[in-house]
Amino acid sequence: MKKKQQLKKVEQENNSSQPTTAIASQKKFVNKDLENDLLEYKAKMINHIENRILHSQKKLEDSIREEMEHFEQQISKIINELRDDRFDHKVSSIQHQERQMEKVFRYKPSLLSEMLKQSDYKTLYHMMMASMFILMGNLWIQDYLERGIIFDMETFFWCFQTPVLVAELWFALVLSSYLTVYWVNYCYQNKIKSFTAILVFSLHQIISILAACYMTSAWVNGFGSRMIVMCEAVRMMMKNYSYARNKMLYGTENKYKYYILQQFEKKGITKQNALLPDINIQSLSQELKRYTYFFLAPTLLYRDYYVKAPNYSKKKVIIEFANFFLCIYYGFILFRSFCKEPILQLRENLTLMNFIVTLFKLMMPSTFSLVLVFFGLLHSWFNGWAELLRFPDRTFYHDWWTASEFGQYYRKWNVVVHEFLYYYVYLDSEKLSQGKRSRLFRQLITFGCSAVIHEIILTFALGFFYPICFLLFTGPGILFIQAKEVFKSGWFNILFWVLMYIGTSVMITLYLTEYYARILINDQLIEQRWGIIQYVIPRTFYLITGI
Repeated sequence: MKKKQQLKKVEQENNSSQPTTAIASQKKFVNKDLENDLLEYKAKMINHIENRILHSQKKLEDSIREEMEHFEQQISKIINELRDDRFDHKVSSIQHQERQMEKVFRYKPSLLSEMLKQSDYKTLYHMMMASMFILMGNLWIQDYLERGIIFDMETFFWCFQTPVLVAELWFALVLSSYLTVYWVNYCYQNKIKSFTAILVFSLHQIISILAACYMTSAWVNGFGSRMIVMCEAVRMMMKNYSYARNKMLYGTENKYKYYILQQFEKKGITKQNALLPDINIQSLSQELKRYTYFFLAPTLLYRDYYVKAPNYSKKKVIIEFANFFLCIYYGFILFRSFCKEPILQLRENLTLMNFIVTLFKLMMPSTFSLVLVFFGLLHSWFNGWAELLRFPDRTFYHDWWTASEFGQYYRKWNVVVHEFLYYYVYLDSEKLSQGKRSRLFRQLITFGCSAVIHEIILTFALGFFYPICFLLFTGPGILFIQAKEVFKSGWFNILFWVLMYIGTSVMITLYLTEYYARILINDQLIEQRWGIIQYVIPRTFYLITGI
C-alpha cells in the first residue's frame, strides 16, 4: 500500500515538473535569441563606431593637409617678401637693391598667372577657348564640305616642313653653343689674352649665326620650321654672349669690372659698396652643369646660381605646354579662316583701294595673332619651362596692354629680351665708352640692335628681304618713344591700340602679299629685268607697276 502511494506521488511530481521544464526550455530559447540580437547590435555599434572613427580620421587628415598647404603658402609669401627688393630696402640699413649693378632674381609669379586666379579673368580665358572651338568646328565643317577632309594637314605641314632636319640642325646649334663653355674655361685656365679670347669668341658667334642663316635658306622649308631654326639660333647666340660676358667681366680681374656708371654714381654707389653678381669659373664639368641649366632657363641673364622654387607642379607644366601648342593651332585657324583668301584675292588685283579693304579685313585677326604670340610664347612657353626648372623670377612681361605710348610697350612686351638689351647693350655701351656716349646714342644703338635681330629672323624665316618690320621699328617706333612726354593721359591707350591694330595689320598684309606674289611671279623674269638687285626688290612692286 505504501509502495503504491509512493509511486503515485512520484508520478504526480513528474507530471508537475513537465510544464516547468517546457517553460525553462522556452526561456532558454528566448535568452539565446536575445543574446544573438545583442551580439548583432554590438557588431553594428562597433562597425558604426569604426566608420565614425575613420571618417573623423579622414576629416582630420584633410584639415591637417589644408592647414599645411596654407602654412606653406604663408611661408612662400614670407620668403617672397624677404627676397623682394622693396622689403630689402625697408629692413636694411644699407639700401641693398640700390647697390646692385645687375638684376637681382627673386621669387615672383607672372602677372597673368596671378590674374587668372580671379574668376573674372578666368572667364575671359574660357571665352577665348570657346571661340577657338567654334572657329575650329567652322573650319572643319567648311573643309569637309568643300574638300572632303576634316583636318587640313596639307596647309599645316606646309608651315612645318622637314621636322627631322629641323631637329638635326637644332642639335648641331646646341653643340656649337656648348663650345663657348669650353673656350671660356680654356682661356681662364691657360691665361689667354683678353683680345685673343674675345676675337675667337666673336668669330665663333659670327660663323654660328651665318651657318644657321645659310642652312635655313638652303635646306629648311616652311615658315614655321624656318622660324624655329632662326629663333633658336638667335637665342643661343644671346645665351653664349651672356655667359661669356659675365664670366669674363665678373669671373676675372679687369678694368671694367668695378666701373660705376653715371646713373649709379648719382645713387651713391662706389667701388667699395657696389654689389656685383657672384660669378666665378670652376672646373669644366661644373661649368657645363651651370650652362645647361642656364641654357634651358627662360632668361638671357647668366648667373652661376639661381634661387629655385621649393617644388614644381606637373599639372601646371602640362597645362602651360598645352596652352602653347593650342595657341599655335589657333593661329593656324585664324590664318585659314580670315587671312588666306583675302590675300589671294589682293594678289590677283593689287590696287590701293583693294589694299585698304584687305587691311581692314585683317586688322582683327592680325592683332589677335599678336595676342596669341604673347600668351603662347611669353606666358605659356616660358612659364612651362620655369615651372619645370623651378625657376624663380617669372617676370617675362609686364602689363603692356595698358601702355599709352610705344616706349612703355617695348619695355613691357618682352622683358626677357628687354633686360638683355638694357644690361648688355644700353649700359655696356656706356661702360665701354667710359661714359662718353650720350643717352640718345645709346638708345639708338639698343633700338638698332633689336630691329636688326628681328629683321634677320624674319628675312630668313620668310625666305626674302622685305624690311617692313625694320622700317616700323626705326621709323614710327623711335618717333613715338621720343614723343613719350606727350602721351601721358590714360586716353592715349585708345590711340595706342588703334595704332597697334593698324601697324600689325600692315605688317601681316604686306608680308603675306609679298609671299604669295613671289609664288605667282617667275624669278627669272625679275632677274632679267633687275639683275643682282632682285633680292631687295619687292614682288608687290612689280604687281603694281608691271616694271
